[in-house]
Amino acid sequence: MGVSGKRSREAGANRGERMATLKDVARTAGVSVMSVSNVLNDTGRFSATMRERVLQAAEEVGYAGPDPAAASLRRGRTGTVGVVLPLPLETAFADPAATAFLEGVAREFQRRRTTMTLLALPPAVGPLARYATAPVQQVADAPLAALEKAVIDAALLYSVEEDHPGLDILVKRELPVLAVDSPGHDTGRDRFGDAWAGFVTVDDFGGARRAARHLIGLGHRRAAILVDKLAVQPRLGPATWPQALATTSAILRRRLLGYRDAWAEAGLPFTDLTVIECGRNDIAAIRTAVHTLLTAPGPHPTALLAVSDTLALGACAAVRDHGLAVPGDLAVIGYDDIPAAATAVVPLTTVHQPTVEKGESAARLLLDHTDHHIEHRSDHGASTAPPAPVAGAAPPELPTRLVIRASTPA
Repeated sequence: MGVSGKRSREAGANRGERMATLKDVARTAGVSVMSVSNVLNDTGRFSATMRERVLQAAEEVGYAGPDPAAASLRRGRTGTVGVVLPLPLETAFADPAATAFLEGVAREFQRRRTTMTLLALPPAVGPLARYATAPVQQVADAPLAALEKAVIDAALLYSVEEDHPGLDILVKRELPVLAVDSPGHDTGRDRFGDAWAGFVTVDDFGGARRAARHLIGLGHRRAAILVDKLAVQPRLGPATWPQALATTSAILRRRLLGYRDAWAEAGLPFTDLTVIECGRNDIAAIRTAVHTLLTAPGPHPTALLAVSDTLALGACAAVRDHGLAVPGDLAVIGYDDIPAAATAVVPLTTVHQPTVEKGESAARLLLDHTDHHIEHRSDHGASTAPPAPVAGAAPPELPTRLVIRASTPA
């Protein structure tokens, strides 16, 4: 009926005729409008004979079918969830960890017949403003306006910083929100103290601690931690520990605390565990940061701990640029265990996290809560406070594990 309905719509438009309505179908079929609605929306009870009569009448009068947008409004839901990313889409798609996460989200959305809308909210200040293709203020306003007007039932935050202005918009819209590697990862609440729909946790603290313990066990006593950015506006270069732990990234804070815990456990001074802010999660940025690190005066680190495999692989390339060897001169450990980690020139020791599973868990938890949220609005009205998160819906903490390869000596 969809194809013939399309033909009827086009034919009617070409003839300048009015569009057929439910009343036209009901009159032709000799049944009530309610019966027609039940058949076309597959609701209520009706016989096979009734169904055939209504469908034949709809075909005869050229009824194109119910308006999807209007149907969504009647149901009180759009069937669409916004996935909020803190970077331009081309940058997110170049990040293997982000694409693996989105793969997991897409799998669950497909199972639940839910549409995904990607909402990119790139920072328009600092070094990341180079991604802008228009004046800074315009770039800052346009994505926020898109978030404010997006026709979505809920939002899934992926790696969004605590100081991002987009959070204010989501709070005002009172949509179900789930945080992944984002604000609330530690507490389950946003910065205003309100509960998110949920959050997905990965044992990032334990993974980072295992990585640092591995280096300490190999005899390393001076190391540098390579991060992309501690806030929307990165400082670039060395950061003090108070600055590092004040990061607006919840996931980064957990990893930094894991590295630091292993250092404290071994009785090593934090002055020999340096945090370096690179500005971006790409190879060009890390090459610049490592060059600055290796040409600075004073004793140099003997190992590098990177908060992503992309940074770690860039660090390996930068080390080779200086005529040094990995792991002979510098041991390197990454985080994520992307496919390129195993196939690199020097296969990368890294912390594996179940990124696809994380995406599936996040999507499943958010959709469960969204169903609960919409049912609550139907029962109690849109003006009532949003319901509490679904009891017992929070997933268990997903595990991480250290994968030892050639970038650290055996």
